[in-house]
Amino acid sequence: MVMIWLSGILLVLALVVGVLAATGKAPRWLRAGGVRPRRIANSAVLLSSPLVRRRVRQRRFLHAALGVLVVVGLVCSSVIAGRPVDRSVRSNALASRDIVLCLDVSTSMLETDVEILDTFTKMLDTFEGERVALVVWNTTAQTMVPLTDDYDLLRSQFEEAASALDFNPTYANPMSSKYITTFGGTLLNEVRASSLIGDGLASCSLAFDTNKVEDRSRSIVLASDNQAVDPEHQQVYSLAEAADLASQENIRLFSLFGSDPTTVDPKLSGMTLDQARQDLRTVTENHGGFFYEVDDPKAVDGIVKELEADQATVLEGDTEVRITDKPQVYAVWLVSVVAALLLLTAWRRA
Repeated sequence: MVMIWLSGILLVLALVVGVLAATGKAPRWLRAGGVRPRRIANSAVLLSSPLVRRRVRQRRFLHAALGVLVVVGLVCSSVIAGRPVDRSVRSNALASRDIVLCLDVSTSMLETDVEILDTFTKMLDTFEGERVALVVWNTTAQTMVPLTDDYDLLRSQFEEAASALDFNPTYANPMSSKYITTFGGTLLNEVRASSLIGDGLASCSLAFDTNKVEDRSRSIVLASDNQAVDPEHQQVYSLAEAADLASQENIRLFSLFGSDPTTVDPKLSGMTLDQARQDLRTVTENHGGFFYEVDDPKAVDGIVKELEADQATVLEGDTEVRITDKPQVYAVWLVSVVAALLLLTAWRRA
């Protein structure tokens, strides 16, 4: 709280007033009606009546409830007056790493992609100042987020992508329209192919700044099942050629292999899943990269460790403390208490 002293003063004043009222020592202007309660002679018979006793119990319960609500309202008011805030420390020092998350969004990867995006989110939680981009691809590539250190934007795009990918690619599935809307840039009607991993990786290599910056390292995290379907040989780059291009641009390659056996047809791609896994591993490691399985619990830690080892330099910056007022919870409680007080008071008068 910014002004915790104000909350303390208000609570102490409320406590003093409450004690004075309870002991009968409150000033005349604080007393109900300005007079002390009076005794009535020969009222014992009246008070022994079951109806009167029930009404007295109801009145005591009502007063107790009103007292509790008043206390809660005073506490909420005091806390709001003290300005509850949320403090976050943001460092403007930029880590000198550029990372492109390169995601295969072909229909054979739908279920796997949701898991991969969760892996990307976990990786994002470890970054501090790195610039990250999200590029998705199928027959062609689509940049969803260019290089940025706005991690909130990246998380929202990860969530949007995961939502669009979470459906069963059956005929006339209404969710397919969301997939097409989100990833329409990855589909070319004139290209009769799918999951062109070579062209996808090559496009991701071109997602970095045009002008090379010597003090910034470059990395690509490629996620795919390596099940390219290209019966008419329309792919420009093979996987190995795209990896060569990345090496020429001094880009390190991290490969995440994931697959769903129920959506893969080796007859179309020409490779079984084991062959596709081994092909991606071989190409990656032959180019000095690192290969991981999506379901490997050590994948995130391994990639992050290698990325940190590739730090070129740290660009200095100031540390900023951001303060955001957070009165919402106490405000809701206060409004609820006031509403309850009004209802009980109306019932009491009735």
